[in-house]
Amino acid sequence: MKDFVTVGLIQPVIDPDTSWGTGAPYSLNISPISAERVWQEIQIGFTEMIKLDNRPEVILIPELHLPPSQLAIIKEYSKRYKIIVICGIDFQRNPKDAKRVRNRGAICLPNGIATRERAIRITSLQFGKTFFTYMERSMFKQGIEKAEEHFPDPEQYMYVFESSELGNFGVMICSDIFDIERIMLYQGRIHHLFIISLNKDLNTYFAMAESLTRLLYCNVVICNTGQYGGSMAVSPYSDVNSRTIYKYIGQRMFNTHVINIPLSSLEDAQLFDFAKENKKDILFKASPPGYQKYPPSNQLINATKKTS
Repeated sequence: MKDFVTVGLIQPVIDPDTSWGTGAPYSLNISPISAERVWQEIQIGFTEMIKLDNRPEVILIPELHLPPSQLAIIKEYSKRYKIIVICGIDFQRNPKDAKRVRNRGAICLPNGIATRERAIRITSLQFGKTFFTYMERSMFKQGIEKAEEHFPDPEQYMYVFESSELGNFGVMICSDIFDIERIMLYQGRIHHLFIISLNKDLNTYFAMAESLTRLLYCNVVICNTGQYGGSMAVSPYSDVNSRTIYKYIGQRMFNTHVINIPLSSLEDAQLFDFAKENKKDILFKASPPGYQKYPPSNQLINATKKTS
């Protein structure tokens, strides 16, 4: 298990107030010109990061930013450079019901992540948003393309990804950060929570990140659009000056950044019995009341479906 995991954040600029149109009928996807610009910014981010000595092991791209047509290239980047990529894909229709719209992310997992040789194979899957915002629901209600009412297509699966090298992690899309069931599932099972978002309410998400790093007792990394800034990485360090690893505020600015988040020392803290032992050598605050560390399932992907 590594001491630190290196995470890259690519933050292109998308203005949600105009990118899908300014009134009904809205477009399912952002305009071709905007999509091309955003794709160029994503490529610039990859180009900058793969040249670094501390090349990221994980790269995050915000919610709804990746043009669906470019997903195959992202998979190739992941395989070629041995980087886990978690990216938000622009809206997609449910293939069985064209009036139901999905908000999805994709995760690409190359084999042999600990080495720098080209991966032989890659595992890729898409995960969906469960709780759509009122802005998305309003947009769908007013009509997509042919001015017909559309509907959110919430997806109920939640995932825990397990890695003996990089630690276990969970993923969320934007407003699912408020999903209590998801929080209950992740507590005691993950070292990192990666959240991709397209969000204006920065202060609420900053507060949620601070809360979740204590409740889940893990690293929390939010990758938001460069339109608003608002990306953040926090860890439950005892030292308040160390707790915020990264925080970016700045409007309408394309930005990339590479950060290191703790792993082996956090694992020690997650396994530590704060009720019985002296924590002088532990760098982190005490785990929350009732915290229980669950053993790994020894599966690549452990999927849990919500019952509600």
